[in-house]
Amino acid sequence: MKMANKRGISPVIATVLLVVMVVVIALIVFLWFRNVNKEAITKFDGKNVEIVCGDVQLDSSYSSGTLFILNGGNVPVYSVKLQIYSDGSHVTNDLQEIENSNWPKTGLNPGNAFSSSTLSSLSTAEKAILIPVLAGITDSGEKKLHTCADTYGQEITLG
Repeated sequence: MKMANKRGISPVIATVLLVVMVVVIALIVFLWFRNVNKEAITKFDGKNVEIVCGDVQLDSSYSSGTLFILNGGNVPVYSVKLQIYSDGSHVTNDLQEIENSNWPKTGLNPGNAFSSSTLSSLSTAEKAILIPVLAGITDSGEKKLHTCADTYGQEITLG
């Protein structure tokens, strides 16, 4: 058998490939670590905003085509996500973004109330859930919004 004149890759190309692989692996690890180690959003004396979600007390009702929300707690609520369930599926809307909903631009402060008669989709809904959105401050001083988990949502009594 005659050996063909086979040559491997040159040392320069091998070195470049190794450097590229190390850079790609380092980038992957960096991006993964950055997502794992997210900056905490705080509210009230450095209390984590996720914990504050449990302190939100919204009282709501829907009657005669009008949605009523009262902030009965001591936590200002920046906005509210409204999950509307009908026909086996749901749609989530932000009350601040719904046209003509007149949600206060600065949020719903403790003791304040909100009402809107522009949410016609609630009249045919099977159920609806309010999920609070809170504004907080990151460690770097930046204002960020945090949508509370669905478990902190409050079902609206329809009818």
